[in-house]
Amino acid sequence: MTTTPTRCRLLLVVLSLLLPASCQHTTPPRQREGSHAAARLSEADRGRITSRIRAAIEQAGGLGVWVKPTTRNGSTEVLAVPQAFQLVWPALEREAQREGLTAVRHDGPSPGRTWQIDILQGRKLVCRWRIREVSHIWRAAIIIDDLGQDVHLAKQLLELPYPLTFSVLPRLEYSRAVAEQIHRAHREVMLHLPMQPRPGSAVPPGQDAVEVGMTPDEVAQVIQDALASVPFAAGANNHMGSRATADPRLMSEVMTVLAQQHLYFIDSRTAPDSVALDEARRAGLPAFYRSVFLDDEQTVPYVLGQLQRFRRIVEEQGTAVAIGHPHSATIQALRAFLPQLEQSDIELVPASRVVSLPEIARLSPIRTRR
Repeated sequence: MTTTPTRCRLLLVVLSLLLPASCQHTTPPRQREGSHAAARLSEADRGRITSRIRAAIEQAGGLGVWVKPTTRNGSTEVLAVPQAFQLVWPALEREAQREGLTAVRHDGPSPGRTWQIDILQGRKLVCRWRIREVSHIWRAAIIIDDLGQDVHLAKQLLELPYPLTFSVLPRLEYSRAVAEQIHRAHREVMLHLPMQPRPGSAVPPGQDAVEVGMTPDEVAQVIQDALASVPFAAGANNHMGSRATADPRLMSEVMTVLAQQHLYFIDSRTAPDSVALDEARRAGLPAFYRSVFLDDEQTVPYVLGQLQRFRRIVEEQGTAVAIGHPHSATIQALRAFLPQLEQSDIELVPASRVVSLPEIARLSPIRTRR
């Protein structure tokens, strides 16, 4: 017969064998992720975490921040105006905590002006952020006009890793295909709306242009037909139109239709007496104007010179829009110049972002010939 002490010893042995198996899953997954023994994060995980932190920073700072592209060493720089600067750190820290990670802040040489923030999994660096306070953030847009005639040129432009805006002529053989190609590449599509030039123009404006003397119904039909051939258009700018854009009544009718379609408008300013911007603003449309044509001469040195001029205008007034065309010289010049724009702390954005900036309300074009 088994004695009581013997029974107790047997019971303890059985419990010791069962206990590890019953307790091995008690640590919550989130705790295991943040522990020193956590598995190394994959590149996909790092990318996801970086994207979520970026979104949190942009939501907290709004127009007061610019998250630059991440560098090859995994570091990301954020520019923030004073009002947004203090909002970035708490947003970043909260997002890190949601991921089970730790955010460690190091002040730069000038306390309160530059922060380096390391996101850690245990002691392992996941990503690094550099937050720099700036007095303002310059923003600019470059629109490429006259697309819709060639899918290969559009492809070359889309290979540039910058958020150019693409304006597509309506009712051409490749208008729809090019607009869809641009949209798939996550770039912004505009309608390049043909308008009547002055008499004697060497080139016709294209099919179904908006013309002086049209009734409101005719204007609406032309614009609706054009939009039907250029899907995903977020805004519009005029193609030619030196005669049409000088007519206040016609421009008022155009802007009424664009407002009904919830589009923005960029005045290409093909003539110094254009009233298109005035009428767009009067109609309550988000609107702005072109400051520089990049490629009146189709040579790389000329386009580079115009891009330098464009940069000076942005630095003087805070924002600007340039317009170029799908020429080989333009593509070569953009490829060389756009990295310089970023290094100058000028953020290239879609045209829709420029028309949403509060500072554009005080800006109007100088009424001189280009």
